[in-house]
Amino acid sequence: MVTDQLSRAVPYEVRDFADRSVEQAKKAFDGFIGVVNAAIDDESPRPAESPASAANLSRLAVGFAERNVQGAFELAHNMLHATDLTQMLELQRVFLETQMKALKSQMRSLERAGAAGSPPAGVTHKAK
Repeated sequence: MVTDQLSRAVPYEVRDFADRSVEQAKKAFDGFIGVVNAAIDDESPRPAESPASAANLSRLAVGFAERNVQGAFELAHNMLHATDLTQMLELQRVFLETQMKALKSQMRSLERAGAAGSPPAGVTHKAK
């Protein structure tokens, strides 16, 4: 059966190379997000000075984007270690289901934050 052949069809070396590439991309993205957060911090007044600033919305949106991309990296890593197509399809199904729930929640949070002029209490960007 085709699904049983995946673990034999993809050599270890190919999986290992892809896994290292995903890890390298993840590190590059983490560095990028760190620079974006620093730029937001440098270009905006402190939250205590201006709680309704656009910078707070930017921090919230960047935090959501970071979590979304990290989820995609996790999916890529898990798919590289899948042993058959059925497992890959299940990983994709779970990822999409989880992502849709997260996106709905993120949209509601952004709408509330935009209406209120600042992010909900307790929401901060990830420090690097």
